[in-house]
Amino acid sequence: MRWFAVPSVALLCLCTTSHAQRPLALARAATAVDTAGAATAAEQWWHALAFGDTAHLARHSDSRLTVTFSNGQRFDRASLLRRAAGHHPKPTAFLRRTGAAVIPTGGTVAVTLDVLEGTDNGANAYHYLSVLEKHDTDWRVVAAQSTRELGLTPRVSAQVAGPLSDYVGRYRGGRGGVLRIVARDSVLALIDPGGTEVRIEPIGPGLFELPLLYDGIALVRFAFARDTSGRVSSLTRMIYGSVDIWPRVP
Repeated sequence: MRWFAVPSVALLCLCTTSHAQRPLALARAATAVDTAGAATAAEQWWHALAFGDTAHLARHSDSRLTVTFSNGQRFDRASLLRRAAGHHPKPTAFLRRTGAAVIPTGGTVAVTLDVLEGTDNGANAYHYLSVLEKHDTDWRVVAAQSTRELGLTPRVSAQVAGPLSDYVGRYRGGRGGVLRIVARDSVLALIDPGGTEVRIEPIGPGLFELPLLYDGIALVRFAFARDTSGRVSSLTRMIYGSVDIWPRVP
């Protein structure tokens, strides 16, 4: 059973001579574009999308528009406007920019935005990429993509999670090995058959989560189930779309 992974980082160094740099610099100067207002225009476009402002989207979206959301959905201009028209956010919804960078790319401008998007119930961090072109005095978005930053679920108190003593016990894994659940202050610890111990922290009633991303990219959650008498009868692990159910050992 593998719980931790050490990420590897590859560094790529690109070297060029001074003779190769001069023509590149001249080319950039020749194709430089006015970037004033591009970051604000990109932020306003995403804000209009989040709050269903179809008039703003229609004016500032190019006819060639293509948009990809972090969930994999793709839209052209017409389908995005239809989606925005049916979007009705909560009164407490917000979109707050936390960072931005503007990158001239020939005749267009690429804008990256770091934002917090959410409601009074919580927020997610996103990275927005927008490619814009200027038409007279207006910026228009030609392409856009959102990427949600995966984060851990907010923790709850042990009182919300339920009595930790209810979950303490032994559970039989898929290969026949026995895992142990023990209480550690306000959290639980899972000890695998080899003796490796990891903390699992409460995020809801009978629901716990590993306090780090598996392989740096996925959440790992554990759910305790009860039988008709109210006694905890099994432990379920959910990871990478797979579900493993471990029955409690009497």
